[in-house]
Amino acid sequence: MTGALMNHMAVLDRHVSFFNGSLRTLLRRESDRRRYANSPYAWLFQPYMGEELIALSCHGAQSEVLSVAVVPFTQQAIKTSDAYVMTLLPSEKAVRQTSLMPSQRQHQLQHAPDRTEVMNETSLSELVAHVGNRPLLGWGLRRQLNMLNQMLNAHLGFALPNAQVDLGSLNRRELQRRQPYVDPPGSLRHAAARYRIPLHPFSSVLDQAIASALIYQRLQRLVD
Repeated sequence: MTGALMNHMAVLDRHVSFFNGSLRTLLRRESDRRRYANSPYAWLFQPYMGEELIALSCHGAQSEVLSVAVVPFTQQAIKTSDAYVMTLLPSEKAVRQTSLMPSQRQHQLQHAPDRTEVMNETSLSELVAHVGNRPLLGWGLRRQLNMLNQMLNAHLGFALPNAQVDLGSLNRRELQRRQPYVDPPGSLRHAAARYRIPLHPFSSVLDQAIASALIYQRLQRLVD
């Protein structure tokens, strides 16, 4: 194991309390791992041994329109060239721009996805392939994943089994450790402002994912 990988795993170990590791979750993951052991999804349930994390941002609109940004990154670099942004629409009819309701069109304009697809097994399989089995990072991650995991369960039969780091909880812990009398930011935008990372109030899911990765990198510099 390389020194960089050992250092990266040590950082993750320090934050193990922020991983989604409840007994119910662990039991469900083990059940899913066995159920999909001979399927094309088997590799998603295997432990990840690399250096990358996935900054994930999800934003839902009316009529179950969902935009998702997936941005791989390490402690040293954010791989924006490998970023993937998809908007998932609930029906075949909604694929055509002219058939979208105004709120749906506004949602797509704000998040500017690389792809717009119907929410089905094919599109969700493509999405989970981009996520892989790398640890997930996001602000309020469990809340953000609720809608996506509901769709994954409905079409693929499982939720994302990845290790998960809630950036809000991690940020609060580190600030309380270093500055116990300072109130931690309550939102991603306020946290970004604290670390001097530009983030517009009406930012896209890609902007939010990149800002999350940048904040995580700043936090690692504080604890290293």
